[in-house]
Amino acid sequence: MSNKKPKVNGIGLIVEDLSDFDTIRILIDRYIGIDGLRFKRKAGGGCGKMRNKALSYAKELKNKGCNMVVLVHDLDGRELEKLREDLSFFVKKSPAEFNFICIPNEEMEAWLLSDEDAVNNLFKLNKKIKAISNPEKIKSPKEHLGKIVDQNSNKRKRYINTQHNLKIAELIEVDKIAAKCESFKELLDFLDNYRYQ
Repeated sequence: MSNKKPKVNGIGLIVEDLSDFDTIRILIDRYIGIDGLRFKRKAGGGCGKMRNKALSYAKELKNKGCNMVVLVHDLDGRELEKLREDLSFFVKKSPAEFNFICIPNEEMEAWLLSDEDAVNNLFKLNKKIKAISNPEKIKSPKEHLGKIVDQNSNKRKRYINTQHNLKIAELIEVDKIAAKCESFKELLDFLDNYRYQ
């Protein structure tokens, strides 16, 4: 029996916006370690549109050479198992060979709160922010991240998710996110089947 890993030709990401695409692409690329791996995106313009268009987006991404498609949908106050059930059609019907639904709790910015050193280093904060043991329990992590940058820079620095998320993603320790955020660990567990081809 062969231990050969399935071959990933390209990864399609169905996300809410360009900022999410850039951030998740960086995190996946750093983890999966496949030279020259191509990423394509379909940005949903909001969760409702993304759910309605998920299968047509997956077909477009497959036609662009992506045999893996990851749908990233923030929890945003919904009940996790209900949302997972509502999205289960995607894995069953997507035309791509490999499919995964990733549901950050509450928002993807919770992942970025996992590594206080990355945030401190990016913003060169005069007062170091404290470690957060369970970032996925924080309500409105995007706003929380903005607040701690503001407070720990004496209001001299401003966090803007569309500019800073990808920069934090370049600095963050991926293992720290996986240790603190179950939704990210699930994504890495899925990607483990395809690493270092």
